[in-house]
Amino acid sequence: MRLRARRLAPRVAAARRSMGDTNTAVALTFDDGPDPDFTPQVLDVLAELKATATFFVVGARAERHPEIVRRIVAQGHQLGSHSYAHPDLWTLSLPEAIDEYRQGRRTIESIAERPVPLFRPPKGSMNLAQAAAMRMLGLHTWLWSVDPGDWRPDATVESIIGGIGDLGPGDVVLLHDAIERPIEPEATDRSATVAAVPAVVATARSRGLELVALW
Repeated sequence: MRLRARRLAPRVAAARRSMGDTNTAVALTFDDGPDPDFTPQVLDVLAELKATATFFVVGARAERHPEIVRRIVAQGHQLGSHSYAHPDLWTLSLPEAIDEYRQGRRTIESIAERPVPLFRPPKGSMNLAQAAAMRMLGLHTWLWSVDPGDWRPDATVESIIGGIGDLGPGDVVLLHDAIERPIEPEATDRSATVAAVPAVVATARSRGLELVALW
């Protein structure tokens, strides 16, 4: 019963995992930032490649680094909220989870000075009640269809590139420009992700796919 509920929750939230296989595009998404060291590096690489991405940012981090949030917007990328403090949602009551959703979104909207309806729950976690709350709050919830595992402590450029596998139309790729609550301290080093971005972009373009922001 619990497994069935977990499977139903994304449907209740109207969460999307891909843009649909008729879409001739892919979306790169970056979670858990902004990070003062690695997010600017990611932004530099994307600017050089003329590629667009979506950043799901943590509210508390955004408060500490508002200039990076504004740079994301100024460079034409999309913003989404990723809760306020990136908690393990299964440890929270429903009112506490709702507060996380609301506070994260309001914080980012205040900094960006624009509406931020896009949302990704920490670790993609949601139960049925939380999923219903996401929909009630008008959040546009996005999950992902491709996870190359760049959040793992032992991730390398090669493993990330290999992890994108059969990247195809409509795919949403999960990457991280920061790591909240890392499994091991080594996971906070995002160098491999930064270095892998050009190859991921090149792979998408070699398959005739455009890099687009989520909506």
